Amino acid sequence: MFELVVNPAGAGGRSKKLIHQVEELFSDVEFRTHYSTKEHGIREIVSELTQQEGIINLVILGGDGTMNEAINGIQDFSRVRLGLLPSGSANDLAKDIGISASLKEQIARIKRGEIVRSIDVGELSCRNEQEEPVTARFNVSAGVGWDAEICEEVEASSWKPLLNRIHLGKLIYIAVAIRSVFAMNRFRCLIEEAGNRHHYDQCVFAAAMNHRYEGGGFMFGPNAKDDDGLLDVCVANNLSVKDFFLLFPKAYNGHHIDGVHAFEHRTREVHITSDQPVWVHTDGEVLCKSSDVVIRLGKEKLNLLF
Repeated sequence: MFELVVNPAGAGGRSKKLIHQVEELFSDVEFRTHYSTKEHGIREIVSELTQQEGIINLVILGGDGTMNEAINGIQDFSRVRLGLLPSGSANDLAKDIGISASLKEQIARIKRGEIVRSIDVGELSCRNEQEEPVTARFNVSAGVGWDAEICEEVEASSWKPLLNRIHLGKLIYIAVAIRSVFAMNRFRCLIEEAGNRHHYDQCVFAAAMNHRYEGGGFMFGPNAKDDDGLLDVCVANNLSVKDFFLLFPKAYNGHHIDGVHAFEHRTREVHITSDQPVWVHTDGEVLCKSSDVVIRLGKEKLNLLF
């Protein structure tokens, strides 16, 4: 049995358009389709499905945001085998894993029901401005500062649904990033990892990368591997507007780590404290503002059918 989980509103409705083709390709095996709604989302659907007994074959039709909701809904990783049919605006997870096959080939691979690989799952914990605990899992990355602030602005933008509908969703991230650089927030922070302490006086952002890409294809973690038990923490510090425009294009190919404005720390767990509350995200989904954040890799591994 394959459980197809779909966010019909995802990527400007692209997921909904694909589902009939997907169902036809699954028609020779037993499957059920589950549609999310505002009242009953991806997380709730996955939580219910993964409380069942036996092996659960999940197939997610969506992008990084849908996958983030799915990973946060899983109740027992040991019994879940997951397939992804990417249809989001960024698809950073799919890009890093290397999904390049056609939809037909990808589904054929998933229907074999074989675990192809197992990857790390990240965890973030912090306290929001009301001192309430906040926890979340992530697939791609988690971070504080500028990259989370961009995600917050993108979600509030009226342009995102339109650009998603015409398959140009990545442009909104680039446009917001360029606009925000002229009012970029800088903060002092301490990054602690594996007994090491790193002080940054004008930090712009810190992103803990489980995969190489975030933000629609920017390679902030050029050395990140999703199964090595380590996060690659990219820190940007002391960036002027000029520095930004010189460095930012290099991040698209992972050539931005220069030891002057961009730094990399490889660790299983990182503790980030800042002198002010800053935006926090997991996989581009904004959680809250916080000044005390712990990001780590969890004990669970996600078993993939692709």
